[in-house]
Amino acid sequence: MEPPSSRTRLVVAETNLRGVRGLTVDAFGCLLRGGPSILPNALRTIVGKQTEKLSVRSPEDLWRDSFRKYIRANPFLSFREVHRKSIQEFFKALGIATDVDGCIDATFDDYRNSTTYPEVSAVLGDLEKEVPVAVVSNMDTTALLRALQRNGLTFTFIITSDEEQRYKPDPSLFQRAVRYLGLPAANVLHVGSSYAEDIIGASLTGMPSLLMQRPGAPEEPRGEAKGTVQSLEQVRDFIRSSWSGS
Repeated sequence: MEPPSSRTRLVVAETNLRGVRGLTVDAFGCLLRGGPSILPNALRTIVGKQTEKLSVRSPEDLWRDSFRKYIRANPFLSFREVHRKSIQEFFKALGIATDVDGCIDATFDDYRNSTTYPEVSAVLGDLEKEVPVAVVSNMDTTALLRALQRNGLTFTFIITSDEEQRYKPDPSLFQRAVRYLGLPAANVLHVGSSYAEDIIGASLTGMPSLLMQRPGAPEEPRGEAKGTVQSLEQVRDFIRSSWSGS
């Protein structure tokens, strides 16, 4: 069975499909370097100048715990407000007084100026000839679009927490992506770099998933993922093998 055109929007009966016929991918950690899972440079610089105030916990762990706390807050907080509360809590824990708004602005500048991993542009070009692709991201829409455009990446479908008013792993983001692609969830592969956000969210939607574990990135549990990959090239190979292996 030949792979469907990336332009198709026809909803095909599930019984006629074999293997992966659509792809959703997280932006930061999969396509773009950096992202909110990593201690922002602005915070790292300030902490580096005040090492005597460090607690037993590492700044990286403190940041991740604070960020996860507020991204899961109910009611929903905007991406910028999540950063405000996370940064305030981060510096309060370390006993540091500084310009929070300046740190937020610097962090968002880093997001907008992120660069892609080396293989991304070429491999996406291959993938988009074979399967429709959508981005599903816990990111401010404007910052994400700026980063993608800066790197020459365009997508027909981009689903963000900013627009959905939900953060992954809420299944609504994945369900919207599945509707946009016009395919059964079981035939849409999701690739993301966070077990808690991507793998769980895809599983709740009935989508297969791969965990992107870039070299040097913090180790994540595999959980419900079909496996782990270190590059988009391995994602492409997995998709192609699903056709012949079905």
